[in-house]
Amino acid sequence: MPTTTTPGVQVLEISTLPASVAEVATAIPAFIGYTSQREKDGATLSANTPVRITSFLEYESIFGGAFNEVLEVALSDPDAGKQTPRIVITPKTNISPFVLYYHVKWYFENGGGPCYIVSVGTVYKSASSPTDADIKKSELLAGLTACEKEDEITLLCAPEAVWLADGSMKDVYDAMLAQCARLQDRFAILDVKSASAAVATEGNNFRNNNVGADNLKYGACYYPQLQTTLGYAYDLSKVKIKTDNRTKSTAASKAIYNNKDLSKVIDGTVAAVAADAVITIDHLDAAGHVVSVAGYSFTLVGASANAIATKLGADITASTDVNTLVDATVATNKVTITAKTAGSAGNQIALGYNPLGNAGKVTLSSNYLVGGYDSIDMPLYNTIVSALDNYNASLYPSGAMAGVYARVDLERGVWKAPANVGLRRVEKPLTAVSDEEQAGLNVDAGSGKSINVIRYFQGKGNLVWGARTLAGNDNEWRYVPVRRLYIMVEESVKKATEFVVFEPNDANTWNRVKTMVGNFLTRLWREGALAGAKPEDAFFVKVGLGQTMTADDILNGIMNVEIGMAAVRPAEFIILKFSHKLAVS
Repeated sequence: MPTTTTPGVQVLEISTLPASVAEVATAIPAFIGYTSQREKDGATLSANTPVRITSFLEYESIFGGAFNEVLEVALSDPDAGKQTPRIVITPKTNISPFVLYYHVKWYFENGGGPCYIVSVGTVYKSASSPTDADIKKSELLAGLTACEKEDEITLLCAPEAVWLADGSMKDVYDAMLAQCARLQDRFAILDVKSASAAVATEGNNFRNNNVGADNLKYGACYYPQLQTTLGYAYDLSKVKIKTDNRTKSTAASKAIYNNKDLSKVIDGTVAAVAADAVITIDHLDAAGHVVSVAGYSFTLVGASANAIATKLGADITASTDVNTLVDATVATNKVTITAKTAGSAGNQIALGYNPLGNAGKVTLSSNYLVGGYDSIDMPLYNTIVSALDNYNASLYPSGAMAGVYARVDLERGVWKAPANVGLRRVEKPLTAVSDEEQAGLNVDAGSGKSINVIRYFQGKGNLVWGARTLAGNDNEWRYVPVRRLYIMVEESVKKATEFVVFEPNDANTWNRVKTMVGNFLTRLWREGALAGAKPEDAFFVKVGLGQTMTADDILNGIMNVEIGMAAVRPAEFIILKFSHKLAVS
């Protein structure tokens, strides 16, 4: 109350509106894994520092790009009805396990918003050909521990944990579920490892070896691995043409491409000169001097260079530039170099080419084609680069599912099951799952650990076809939307009622809390989150002496509030009943 000892007019504002509950964010994932760098505002961040980002561009500016895979190219004859060579792209050794970059990109592509990145290490600390052993359980667990500091996080994802050995993978997944249960404000998204085995075998391996039996209601897992449309990162200068098996390629030309850099297709090609082949170089001046041509240089190399170049009438040594030679006896505007012996390692001519140059040319009079097609095969080069750009990543679903959770929460609400929705940037599941096979994954009488499946349906595309938590046999917490709705309501009410701490534990405070929570739940009921024809059928809020508290509770400063909700559940099984109607006339 204002003081009334001083004469004058005093103003007293009276609050007539009740306190309200603000709904907390429901899809703020933390991605735990390895990045290329950790630099923000010019400073290097420590490992295991949760960083909040709101776009993929921000991710790249702080954490860098993807690990550059070392890729190889195999050339063979065109497929039937086609003219371009058949191109097969493979990794030199193995695809690296550092895939956090792709999962974060996938998350934003599928509708994700703000998220946290916890970099546990840098990918380039490993060898040029990293293996699964470069993913460390201890480092992932340290990153998971760091997530506890951020209250805003509501989802946990560790996409690279799937590359760990079974026992280590289980330790990480169990720790994720334990953190969710301890904090009660987050949910874990897990992956089922693929071992190129039968669907039932992979499902059983996950249940038996990759996740424990505790806290199952705080997580969901997804299967199988997916072929995405996200291209692997690679360094073009390190791409090798491993084999050239085209039938039109001569043995000499195959030697050019085999195990050589991709650049050999268009520049620096070294070809053994066939016996008596004549190389004609245009662009000489009126005095018969070789004119330097922009974009070209012709260099003789090898121990037999003198013998090859005797037609020029000048003694030269290996690596002498033909453009520097003068021979007044040759015909104007033309000079020829004739090979005296069959091509060999010491009897070669290197043809350097700048693809941007457009003047001058080199012709071989005996139909000798460097590389089997042309010494300057830009079409082949472009075809190979296109194939490299379309060599796409195969990823486990957790990153995309985090994006689906965010998209469904935004468009419908956390109470809507994140299922029967399409996945973006997905070509197909790498394992096709039938109805019978999914039945064994969806319901397991022994362990109760349900596995959600992503399937392809003709005319519909790739759909998330399951919405169960790992506690698939639990009547209360069987479904993902039910568990996540309760997490949202619990966290929202918890934060909204903090003002009550140290308030009088009396009827006035109880009524304020009951009204505040009741208004919040009524709004959820109207939006479709709660089942019931009337609000009183959908929820209840109890607080007061004799209802939720004893006199001893009040003396001890305890105020108990009991909330019950009838959460809507997804219609998982639709049964249509048909019968014959007999004719009545």
